[in-house]
Amino acid sequence: MVVTFVPDPGKPFGEDDRSRVPEVPQQLLERHGARVLDPADALVAGEPYPAPRSTVYRTGSLLIPNDILRDKDVLAAINRELARVYMELVPPRRNEYGERLARLPRPVQLRPAAKTPVPAQVDSWLALQTLRVAANAARLRKDIVDRVTVEHLLFGTVDIGGSPWEASGGIGGAPWEASGGGGYVRGHSGGRIPVALAVPPPPRGNPDRRPVVAVLDTGIGPHPWFGFLNRSAPPPASSFIKVFPALQDAIRIQDEEAALTSPTRVLQDFWDAPVTDNPLIGVLDRDTGHGTFIAGVVHQSAPEADVLAIRVMHGDGVAYEADVLLALWGLVDRVEQAQQGGNADDMVDVVSLSLGYFDEAGTPSDFTGHLLTVLNRLRELGVLVFAAAGNDATSRRFYPAAFAELAPGIGPQVISVGALNPNDTRALFSNEAPWVRAWATGAGVVSTFPIDAQGSMAAGFVPAADRAALDLDNFRSGFAVWDGTSFAAPLAAAEVTTAMIKCAAADSTIALKSVDKAVALKRAWAALKKAAHNA
Repeated sequence: MVVTFVPDPGKPFGEDDRSRVPEVPQQLLERHGARVLDPADALVAGEPYPAPRSTVYRTGSLLIPNDILRDKDVLAAINRELARVYMELVPPRRNEYGERLARLPRPVQLRPAAKTPVPAQVDSWLALQTLRVAANAARLRKDIVDRVTVEHLLFGTVDIGGSPWEASGGIGGAPWEASGGGGYVRGHSGGRIPVALAVPPPPRGNPDRRPVVAVLDTGIGPHPWFGFLNRSAPPPASSFIKVFPALQDAIRIQDEEAALTSPTRVLQDFWDAPVTDNPLIGVLDRDTGHGTFIAGVVHQSAPEADVLAIRVMHGDGVAYEADVLLALWGLVDRVEQAQQGGNADDMVDVVSLSLGYFDEAGTPSDFTGHLLTVLNRLRELGVLVFAAAGNDATSRRFYPAAFAELAPGIGPQVISVGALNPNDTRALFSNEAPWVRAWATGAGVVSTFPIDAQGSMAAGFVPAADRAALDLDNFRSGFAVWDGTSFAAPLAAAEVTTAMIKCAAADSTIALKSVDKAVALKRAWAALKKAAHNA
């Protein structure tokens, strides 16, 4: 598999394909309490707030930072403005982990105002524009309102066929789709198919500390390479897979609170489950196995590293922005404590993100501010961030990958990764623009898959006796082949992690056992330089 890095093209912002709009199935929107923002009829507060572009947002919540939530007078003023459109904030329940993260934006739910004189529509975009009008009229402080946003839906980047929001089956018509539709070349079962792999797990060396690659995705499933064959217990200490129970519990509590007022799927723990969302049909979810597959990609290319698996994505490929932000701020907190206390066991060196969204502005702005703030903090701490470029064959900025076009400054910039074919050509489905700064194999990738993932699809041909055709959703073999920038990003992350191990072994001043912030930054730069040179 191949990884290449693209020199800075010298353009802060490239051409942006404004034609790309989200095409989200209504069933998916209803499942997650969301709506597509249509610029043609979207309400706008007026200058200095720009007219929006299309995006997907949760209708029942606003993202409000913790420090604003702690000011009762500000919340009362916000509610007075929301009463003009017959809405009010639901006082958030206590979440000790979330409240400890002072900079964390929390999802605050909306509901119809008490004793409303007319039928009320709960809509977070309308609520946000109402607050912005109040800021323009000086009834609310603009600096506070500018830190309040809608909560976006983020999407996994494996679906091939026009947009990452296609939840099932795929839509034919794109030039890279086979006659079956849905997958890149192979139109089966969401693009993935089971395969057999006759190789042992990669051997692990013994660096002075195993670097940690945090994977924010659908979680993990059982697999022989991981050291556990069922879901009866967390990964053993000997496994390269690690989990973060305290953070995972905080995500569950946050989802449970949202579920009290709006359609919400709750992420219960770190397990990639359920494998099928509809027991009556039994077809595997579109992104079932996504996190397990990515963990295997990292393990194949950086076997000496550990993977910290944090579940933020549902099996249908949807992630709530609030959950992603909570996970990222949880990592910031973990790294800060590791660096301040010298606890190397809690260090995180690399973050891999195979998800994203199209924002309302198309450039880094208030709309992407929450995500940019936390990623900048990770960069300041010397943590490398890799993000999939997306599978839309578009140049429209897909965040967080498009943050790669921002100057490094405080630390290594976000590394956005597009997908290559096995022959090193650029995959037809991959997004491509000046903000795509690295390319890695992302088509025809073979990796680990949960061994208990089995859907209801039968083999296409069932002959007599004990013979059968290939069952496209039975993954008992534990391996699959899949396509997408989702898998290019962790491959690039793993290659740089391997370069980090080699750099640290060759230079004692950046030894892995040291988790000091200055050392981490120096080590990250050295790893990137070595990986780019080797490519």
